[in-house]
Amino acid sequence: MKRIHLITTILSTILLIGCHNGPDITSIGVDDNYSVPRLQKLSLATGATGDSFRWEIISENGEVTLLSEDRECIFVAEKRGNYSLILTIEDGGEQIIQTSAIVVLPEEVEYKAKMIKVLEFNPAPGQFINDLPEYEEGDTKESTRKKTEQYLLNGSMVSLGSFGGYIVVGFDHTIINRKGEKDFFLGSNAFTGSSECGIVSVSLDRNNNGIADDEWYEIAGSEYNNPETIKNYQVTYYRPEEGKTPVPGGSGVVDKEYIKWIDNLGREGYIEQNNFTNHSLEYWPQWSNAKELTFTSTLLPENYTIKSNGQYFLDKYAWGYADNYPNRDKENNSFDISWAVNSNGEKVELIGIDFIKVATGLLQNCGQIGETSTEFIGAEDLNL
Repeated sequence: MKRIHLITTILSTILLIGCHNGPDITSIGVDDNYSVPRLQKLSLATGATGDSFRWEIISENGEVTLLSEDRECIFVAEKRGNYSLILTIEDGGEQIIQTSAIVVLPEEVEYKAKMIKVLEFNPAPGQFINDLPEYEEGDTKESTRKKTEQYLLNGSMVSLGSFGGYIVVGFDHTIINRKGEKDFFLGSNAFTGSSECGIVSVSLDRNNNGIADDEWYEIAGSEYNNPETIKNYQVTYYRPEEGKTPVPGGSGVVDKEYIKWIDNLGREGYIEQNNFTNHSLEYWPQWSNAKELTFTSTLLPENYTIKSNGQYFLDKYAWGYADNYPNRDKENNSFDISWAVNSNGEKVELIGIDFIKVATGLLQNCGQIGETSTEFIGAEDLNL
């Protein structure tokens, strides 16, 4: 009864407003009717002035949801059907209400639950960078992006290298944020004792241009408020000179001063070169001519211990990171969009997301197994 009363009240108010001398409804910039496929965004904005704005959506069963309290609004529906959009503007004590009918249509081509594209692939230096995916003479940044995309679509794995190296992937639809449920899954090659944890961030394509150029929000995992976690950590890596003389180290380390790095805290160190893999492979991305590469992300506390037999054990974190749990543990490799926070660490309410970014969150050498580097196998919408 409350829902029916609310809808009746709103419609009655709209009829009354038609009689007052406020701004012309046509100047608000919102149409009377819209249609949009399900899981695709409808972006709306008003040019009207006002002291406050409120956008609400009413579903066919009378459920009312607040979408926005700004001049702009994004509507995405998971289910097809008829919806009513109510824009309420308060201006100088007067109230203006505009209602719009939205028809949500079925998609023309059935959506895929799994990611369909790689928008960016920017790995940091690492032992698998020119192997996953495999570098071939003449490869460029763009051809490597396409190759990375094909690797993932075929179910193969790619490496993000040392701290900060990242990948951005997208879907053929918007992933809805279902309240109280996990929304997407990330695959990796983690196993017990080998958690090479990656920072996960999400973005909503607010400007609807298909490019990941809107604000990013970090998934605040279990270590987000750990005092040893460093936000906005930045590292610059320096390409080694050709013919550089190796500086041997212990535990299978071929060159303990292989690739130098300097961070924004005044510290410096090296990515070591090891003999665990084919060390004839370059660690520096061979499609790049850059002499230095800079990455900024969140740095997690070191997660390794050295066992009595000399082996490194990379322990998992509780939750909220990529390449943290084995793939068979789907629950702990799944993420809730509601875990997202803005750059100030404040929780954000996202109606959904279009892009996912994964970045290596650790900066550490582990003897003969080399630098810690997040590996990535793919992403999947759990709600579809």
